[in-house]
Amino acid sequence: MSSQTPEFILFVQHGWADDNRAMLNLASQLAADNALIVAPDLGFVQTWLRIEPLIQMVEKVAFQQLQTYPEAPLRIVGHSMGGLIWIELLHRHRNWWPRVHSLVLVGSPVGGADLGRILDPFGVGLGIAADLGCNRKPMATEIAAVIPTLAIAGDIDGGSDGTVTVNCTRFAYVHYVSIPESHAALRDHPAVAALIRNFWDDFTIGIHTQ
Repeated sequence: MSSQTPEFILFVQHGWADDNRAMLNLASQLAADNALIVAPDLGFVQTWLRIEPLIQMVEKVAFQQLQTYPEAPLRIVGHSMGGLIWIELLHRHRNWWPRVHSLVLVGSPVGGADLGRILDPFGVGLGIAADLGCNRKPMATEIAAVIPTLAIAGDIDGGSDGTVTVNCTRFAYVHYVSIPESHAALRDHPAVAALIRNFWDDFTIGIHTQ
């Protein structure tokens, strides 16, 4: 792409035990030709280790793009752990907030994944499990009070998407929508793309949690 400023930079981030292919497909449903898609691939194996190196990888990519296009607004979409990575980054970089058009969390266990607690119930640091089990609702609440934030949850069994519970995706100030899809299906489902496009047009959609 040329050095001309894109209409916006679309950061799409995959999560645990995944690569960036599904998120690239989702991005193709969202972004026009005049947008810049940035979809870091963190490496399948690395996503099983610890979250901090993954945060640093995305941070490095984000810094580069922000410097290259200092006038371009940011739109952020994270699936599962990808959403947690961006919550951490925005918490650390408040100076980015004025440039962020919106944040969309797709099946992200903001309150801490039950799977993480099961694998590492005492938080002693068993790989990625300890990181997934952390409660990031205070961080997310602070962000969502300023940046328009949408949480899309899957619900296939009356309370979870099969991996992440509905309850742990909700927090104060977020706009919340639930659809009957599994955790993996949420990554690039057309219904998810439609919800995101609608939210970009109208920040009032969904249930506003307070």
